[in-house]
Amino acid sequence: MHLESSFGRIHYEVHGPDPRDRRAPDAEPLTVLFAHGVTMDQRTFASQADALKDRYRVVLLDLPGHGRSQKVDLKTDYSARTANAINELLNELDARRVVLVGQSLGSTLCQRAASLSPDRVVGSVHLGGWSLYPRTSPLLSLLKPTIALSIALFPRKPLYSLFAAHKALKPHTQAYLREVATAAGKTHILRLTLDMLRDMTTGIPCRLEHPMLICHGDHEAGFIRRHAAVWHEKQPGSSLAVIEDAHHIANQDNPRGFNEKLIEFLESVG
Repeated sequence: MHLESSFGRIHYEVHGPDPRDRRAPDAEPLTVLFAHGVTMDQRTFASQADALKDRYRVVLLDLPGHGRSQKVDLKTDYSARTANAINELLNELDARRVVLVGQSLGSTLCQRAASLSPDRVVGSVHLGGWSLYPRTSPLLSLLKPTIALSIALFPRKPLYSLFAAHKALKPHTQAYLREVATAAGKTHILRLTLDMLRDMTTGIPCRLEHPMLICHGDHEAGFIRRHAAVWHEKQPGSSLAVIEDAHHIANQDNPRGFNEKLIEFLESVG
């Protein structure tokens, strides 16, 4: 299915019960929307869709400029425009009780989307994510030239292999990341990386008040593990989970371990 959003055509899939179906139970099922990371697509959440679709309405989308969604201008304010598009999709689906699940880039997008539409978001899950409240020091922007130059000068094939090794532990996850990174290209990686840094320093205006699950793989980069602990400490109503035998893309490295934590959280807010 496709949605003609304000940020281009978005490809998405819906699995599980539809609350608009008269045959569905009277109680509206939770809508669980998954947002993936840089260069990736909805395929990364296939194991989660299979595990949840019997109880929840699961929404998988290719973010703007990814997968089968329309290519977009990545020089624009990607985060804000994508957050608007996510809310347009939720409007289209008439989703009134939503849990947003964001992975890496998807985490920041889900936080921004929730800040725009807090009344319907009853919870969120952040895998390898970064808190947008409070915002990160503007000094982080000083890293932009160094990161841009490093990515620009790095040869393409070694860059894609490094991209995969930096984010995934298991061979099948690394193979997937090499595939999607090669298809997206260096410019895509560069522009979205810089946009994420800008998003961190811009932040969101206030703390999100809904319950959160903050999680990461046990092989995650140290600075993300440390940030997750601080985020959990400062975020009321949050829980912190470590996914064993997994790296940044923990839901693919160890889908069973991640799904157990995810289902436990959904039951607690559902």
